[in-house]
Amino acid sequence: MVLPLILCLLNPLAGLFGPENLKRAHSAGVAVAAAGSADAVELRFPAADQAAWFTIPVPEAARDWTRFETFTFEFQSDSTIRWDLQIRTRKGETFSYRVQPYQNVRARAAVARSFLTSEFMNNRQFTGHWLSNWSNHIDLTQVESLTVRMTPNRDVTLRLGPMALVETATPDAVFLDQPVVDRFGQWAPLEWPGKVHSLEELRSAWKKEDAELAQKRDFGFCPYGGWRESRRKGTGFFRVAQIDGRWWFIDPDGHLFFSAGVDCVRHRDPSRARGRQALFEKLPDGTGETVDFYQANTTLRYGSTDYVAGWKAKAEERLRAWGFNTIANWSDPAMYENPKLPFVANVSVGRSAKSWQGFPDAFSEEYVKSAEAMAAEQCGKFRAERYLIGYFIGNEPRWPGRNLIDRILSDTEASATQAVVREFLKAGGDNPTVREKLLETLSRRYFQTVVNAIRKADPNHLVLGIRWAGSAPEPVLRANDVFDVFSINIYRFEPPRDQIQRVYALTRRPVVIGEFHFGAPERGYAPSLVMVKDQTERGVAYQYYVERAAAQPEIVGAHYFQLCDQPVTGRYDGENYNLGFVNQADLPYPEMVSFARETHRRMVPVHAGSTAPADRMAKVR
Repeated sequence: MVLPLILCLLNPLAGLFGPENLKRAHSAGVAVAAAGSADAVELRFPAADQAAWFTIPVPEAARDWTRFETFTFEFQSDSTIRWDLQIRTRKGETFSYRVQPYQNVRARAAVARSFLTSEFMNNRQFTGHWLSNWSNHIDLTQVESLTVRMTPNRDVTLRLGPMALVETATPDAVFLDQPVVDRFGQWAPLEWPGKVHSLEELRSAWKKEDAELAQKRDFGFCPYGGWRESRRKGTGFFRVAQIDGRWWFIDPDGHLFFSAGVDCVRHRDPSRARGRQALFEKLPDGTGETVDFYQANTTLRYGSTDYVAGWKAKAEERLRAWGFNTIANWSDPAMYENPKLPFVANVSVGRSAKSWQGFPDAFSEEYVKSAEAMAAEQCGKFRAERYLIGYFIGNEPRWPGRNLIDRILSDTEASATQAVVREFLKAGGDNPTVREKLLETLSRRYFQTVVNAIRKADPNHLVLGIRWAGSAPEPVLRANDVFDVFSINIYRFEPPRDQIQRVYALTRRPVVIGEFHFGAPERGYAPSLVMVKDQTERGVAYQYYVERAAAQPEIVGAHYFQLCDQPVTGRYDGENYNLGFVNQADLPYPEMVSFARETHRRMVPVHAGSTAPADRMAKVR
């Protein structure tokens, strides 16, 4: 009996999945089976529309997690579908990690104490998986239970354990018998229609696409991508206007314009190679800290001498042939040089040495000067560019949900903004109503300073605002009325009508959807933020979303995230989503292309109200 006692002292989670503790577990919709030891369990999740879950109580000796340097857990899933691991305290507080597994790869996750108690993890890449946690921290001195939750669209078996609380810093790990990524960046253990097995196959597929692109198609667009049958006053630059109760972009020549765009039109998307060489069958020549299979494959297609020009020409040809009229956010700067398509730009304007979760010292003189200098550098060069629609000034900020006012007040270093906050609360009283007004005041100062700086550097183009992640508190939303357009990223099957009406009521500004997408758990990829059954259903979902957006009179555009699948081993932060119009071998998904073309022929009549939007919804399973 000495050995088990020693193990328990070393790891208070030892035996967590033993027979006696499993008797105290609870579950719904999950088949639970022993996995051959007291330190592991097998969970079988059936395909379902509702989440299934399994909760296991934590032993008394493992209640205080703050005493340990690392929390580790091993796992292996037969699917790339994400699952959640929720930590629950006796107070009822929860803290969850979203686990994105590689298919049939056994891995050990290691979460450092800093990420449990103080630092924000967000998305983070590890050797053989990635984790996501965007929530605020909780008190982990009284952990009561652990819950595993999943909503798969196909049956999934997850082997979980052992779990451990470790007193020393412990690395994550991956346990492989053979590589899982082939020379083209594809998931090696699986087969699917169109998978490339040789360079000859790849060159033949590229040649076939070139021939298909040569067949010209007419979407009813003018050279700027506006609807050529319509005509209003042209100003030489893009603007917005409300016509017969519906908002539109108006292109430089005066044509009505509904923006159908693609984010991340770029030729680089590296994945970490250092410390992960065992994942790869063969790395491209010159691989160092990172590997970029997309760039390696496209270099074979476009050559190395004038690579960017060749890649750019193909990207423009594709997007026009597929009916897109906008190069959307995060795209390569090459797309802005002698552009052939309208584009949006993302600028970083207005920073200060002092900030709170990204919110600047907005009342400082330094901030105003910084905004003007940055706008002059980034926006001044586009002043006369007719193809530029406008500027986004930020993306999915976290400060609205991270106790901004309290962070400013508790800062030990004095600042101009802290002085304003203290005076505001002193004058009005520190209560919820006053704090709401203060939050709007802070937000408006931040936004208006940026707008003023951009207008000074470039008075000709629209300011498209911050691309919000779903939503923000009402005081922050109200301050968005200083922008020309309200921008929001909505990962759903369609933009909810009530949400769009709510933000429009607060801002009275037309709305651009900055990001949405759909993916399937296929080919070694995680299925993206909105999961569907397969590649055909991705196309169905694209048409449904864009046409349902176009049917709303406040919405003036929808931009899909993104052009190319992410690396199967994850981008810089681990995301490895099946979400592209093209794959890592630079080959298009024909299903996505077909549905996009049909959508883009219909989107202007749908937005004008003369055509009903698509009613075919994507199948999830």
